[in-house]
Amino acid sequence: MKLIEVKTKKQRKEFLKVPKKLYKDDNTWVCPLDSQIENIFDPQKNSSFKEGDASRWILKDEKNNK
Repeated sequence: MKLIEVKTKKQRKEFLKVPKKLYKDDNTWVCPLDSQIENIFDPQKNSSFKEGDASRWILKDEKNNK
């Protein structure tokens, strides 16, 4: 397993796909809008950043690169 901090635009797009892959077979799951997730990590739109920082991470299986 490899833990990767999300830093690039490509990685941000990949980060948004993670829950879609995890919950693809769950008919009761409602996917949030990508813009809603992006706003959570935007210091201009999320007042919680006044108190601290946040980072996004992706855990990949090195064998399958998933």
